Amino acid sequence: MKKFFFIFILALIPFASTTVSAESDLPINSEAGIIIDAKSGKVLYEKNMDKSMYPASLTKVATAIYAIEHGDMDELVTVSKKAAKADGSSVFIEPGEEIELSKLIAGMLINSGNDAAIAIAEHMSGSEKRFMEDLNEFLSKEVNVTDTHFRNPHGLFDKDHVTTASDLAKITQYAMKNETFREYFGKKDLLWEVETWDTTLITHHKILKGELPYKGITGGKTGFVSQSGYTLISTATRGDQDLIAVTLKAPSDKVAYSDTKLLFNYGFENFKSGKIDKKSKLYSADYSNSYTLNEDLYYTHLISDQPSLKTSNEGILSIMNQKGEAIKSFDLNTVADVRNTVLPAPIKKERINDKLIKFSVPSLGLGGF
Repeated sequence: MKKFFFIFILALIPFASTTVSAESDLPINSEAGIIIDAKSGKVLYEKNMDKSMYPASLTKVATAIYAIEHGDMDELVTVSKKAAKADGSSVFIEPGEEIELSKLIAGMLINSGNDAAIAIAEHMSGSEKRFMEDLNEFLSKEVNVTDTHFRNPHGLFDKDHVTTASDLAKITQYAMKNETFREYFGKKDLLWEVETWDTTLITHHKILKGELPYKGITGGKTGFVSQSGYTLISTATRGDQDLIAVTLKAPSDKVAYSDTKLLFNYGFENFKSGKIDKKSKLYSADYSNSYTLNEDLYYTHLISDQPSLKTSNEGILSIMNQKGEAIKSFDLNTVADVRNTVLPAPIKKERINDKLIKFSVPSLGLGGF
């Protein structure tokens, strides 16, 4: 089937983004929640997404991706007395025991081991305090979250240990781009052999382990302390669509899971992911510049919509819905190789009255149209 690329010769009015919405108010009972498209980052639904909240063990998602990206996964970690005596959930490691960093990260995510989290922090930065400085700097500068400040690597309560549903979704979106993290985050169980016991760790996430089945589930992390209530991060994929759901301060784990399924259903039933393939060639509105993409571009639109593309003279690419509203924009000067072009004679002739010119470009491979 042919793909069509719309080029507007008339210069555009400066672009303003419009939120994609199915105009629905979901009856979720968690105090805060969010569902985003993992590829485009588009928020599909949110409730109190910027409210400062206590994340509990969802903190470990941040600890894990930092350790994966900055550590040597084959290196041995020597467990300290402080780590071994950590309060709360544990993988039961002993002082002086040496365990691979990769194994500790997996155990921390699957069985929510606070002892593993402290051992990782001390190994990565020399002390838990220094690790928190490194982790918060990483989250701010590399993940670009703005409302998160963590005081420990595991999520046990501290009044200053706070984040938001929006920031947790961004942290998970960032982490899910890493193949190793995705593998650990999606594990249902892990053979665990340490000095004190041999067992199989089973994920606490009831959807992931199949206790509360959901089609397409790919990963998850649970959390609970009395001050935070029940917290949950979940990821799911259907076809080309990857979604991330976060719920915070649910009154029970039953509510956390039902809210998560409600968010996923809303995302999968109402929205579609679109992609403009890397190496696609686009043009400015006046055809003075050509742009060859150096990365895939992702956007999200309503299933009922048929979006089109629109470029400005300055190289701003806008995804337009059927109402003529821009639902996503990209600066082609930053995501593509730019070249000056000479406006072809046939194009010049068609510029009478600045009418819209439509070109068929089968080779673009514009997904989602």
